[in-house]
Amino acid sequence: MRTHPRLMLFSLAACAIYTLAYYFDWSLFRYYLGTGTFGLSAPASAGAPILWYGWLATAVLGGAVVAGITPRSWTTRLSPELAWLIPAVAMLAAFMYELRWFL
Repeated sequence: MRTHPRLMLFSLAACAIYTLAYYFDWSLFRYYLGTGTFGLSAPASAGAPILWYGWLATAVLGGAVVAGITPRSWTTRLSPELAWLIPAVAMLAAFMYELRWFL
């Protein structure tokens, strides 16, 4: 199976950035279901915002920037066998963050 180093770097960076965006609430925008609009803020009548779309946009944009500015010589050194490490750490971080709801 042939791997593309930049695509793997994008995936790993987007995963890490998504976890950070989730933890620190770095959302590019919010979606308000009550009004059906995207934005940074809305009136109180719009209801609670949905942040997932903004977190996803933050991760995609950040992953693209990291994959785009990293030199090709660095991306070819990435080991496909280690590609599981960042998603595993991200899942552990999300679990630790959500543990507060159960304690």
